[in-house]
Amino acid sequence: MAKSGSGFVVWPVDSLDKVFPDTQPGPGEAVEIEACRNEFASAQVAVRAAKTLRDLRVEVTPLTHEESGAGGIEAQARFVGFVPVSANTPDTPAEEMDCTAPCLVPDPLRLDETLCVDVDSSQPVWLTIFVPPDAPPGRWQGEIKVSAAGETVSVPLSLVVHPVTLPEQRHLKVTNWMNTGNYAKFYGTEMYSPRFWQVVEAYARNVAAHGQNVIPCWDWPRIFQEDDGRLTFDYSDFDRWIETFMQAGCGDLIEAGGFAQRGLGKWEVPWFEWKEPNVRRRDGARVRLDPQTVIQELVLSLVSHFRERGWLDRVVMHVVDEPAPHTEADYKRKSRLIHELAPDVRYLEAMSLLDARGHLDIWVPNLDHLNENLDHYLKLREEAGFELWFYTCMYPTGRYPNRFLDFSLLKTRILHWINWRYQLSGYLHWGLNFWMNDPFHEDRIRESLPPGDCWIVYPGPDGPIESMRWEQMREGLQDYELLWLLGRKDRARADEICAGLVPDALNYARDPQALRKARRALIAALGGAAT
Repeated sequence: MAKSGSGFVVWPVDSLDKVFPDTQPGPGEAVEIEACRNEFASAQVAVRAAKTLRDLRVEVTPLTHEESGAGGIEAQARFVGFVPVSANTPDTPAEEMDCTAPCLVPDPLRLDETLCVDVDSSQPVWLTIFVPPDAPPGRWQGEIKVSAAGETVSVPLSLVVHPVTLPEQRHLKVTNWMNTGNYAKFYGTEMYSPRFWQVVEAYARNVAAHGQNVIPCWDWPRIFQEDDGRLTFDYSDFDRWIETFMQAGCGDLIEAGGFAQRGLGKWEVPWFEWKEPNVRRRDGARVRLDPQTVIQELVLSLVSHFRERGWLDRVVMHVVDEPAPHTEADYKRKSRLIHELAPDVRYLEAMSLLDARGHLDIWVPNLDHLNENLDHYLKLREEAGFELWFYTCMYPTGRYPNRFLDFSLLKTRILHWINWRYQLSGYLHWGLNFWMNDPFHEDRIRESLPPGDCWIVYPGPDGPIESMRWEQMREGLQDYELLWLLGRKDRARADEICAGLVPDALNYARDPQALRKARRALIAALGGAAT
């Protein structure tokens, strides 16, 4: 049974379940977690207020090894904030969603030390634990202390550490695109100021800690037209951006480019337009030049610069985002031009083309488009040897997994089991931080986008405020690493366990306990189950 004081009730909750303000207390008296070494793990407790609580506080004691008494593992406790969802994800059955809009949905992991909770409301508390790679396996014990209104309720915390260690090196390429300007706007500073770089460093460390190993590099170097008409390029801020993310640990690939955009800014137009680079004279005056001419010189300069810095083998370039069948002819014309200028670079696009041979080295179809054409893509990959990733954005909806606010956390986490299921080597999403005005009270930047599609972290005082979805994305990437470990030892068994949880992109487990069972099977197959 839940543990209670006179003013509130506390009970454990699986970290794949969401606690809403009207959620009623459930069973259980202790929090139990399983984890491997070099892995983050999460759990929850929930508090139901029998009266208004003005000073709710949660503390977690350091964990100690049950047999040896060793220390070195601590848990971070954060209150889960609620954000409003004004309308549900379109074209999705009610049974595939966690809530019915309008509603409040738990997501941001707040930094408050204390919190006020209204009477007859439930407040979730998120626990994050990192297990060091040298932690002794076995059972670890701690205690969660929930205090309010002069009383404290203690909940036992038990962590089982399995003798399996996740690798340091990530084996799945992951990119979340970023709105660079928001790092200045939301922190009240100028682009490339000392404060800007302080904020960017905090975000770089955070995305690296959550498994991102690709640097999205969309802001071009400064371009000047000199008095003699020559174009010159200033790479100082461009390079600092890349170096900041490399130092944080997420520099396996550098994404650059994006030289064209949708014609007239509209999806249905069957051509693309060259972007117009910002070219200035040394006195600051804007210069209007032919966009294609500037783009061509920019591409040549970028390749030369990447080669000089020793980065060329890490670079992947985009020509234009989301080429589709109705823009295929124009895309391939522009792609051929860029390839002629930069033949030594690999190319990547989020796209829905059925045949991009000769234009792309990394094909990134949307998940639903991939699923509908799976045999075609897998056959072409076998023949041509390109890399195959997938991406999610405002699509897919319906029964597909995605990371929207009104979807279950299991749908967010299962994405990277799909990576293993079809041996897809990367994942792309467009929206890490595309906030508009107030992401804590908004759920999208325009009505056509599903709730939560535009961001998965929130702006905190000096860096990101994480979210439940962001934490489960990381844990899904850790699941992928477990599959990778077992795949080296017994590929057939890894594939069998994965297929049992995810037969395909539409028919996957909806029960969190099915995922827990699959993880235990992976760990057991690795010879690492602990009790």
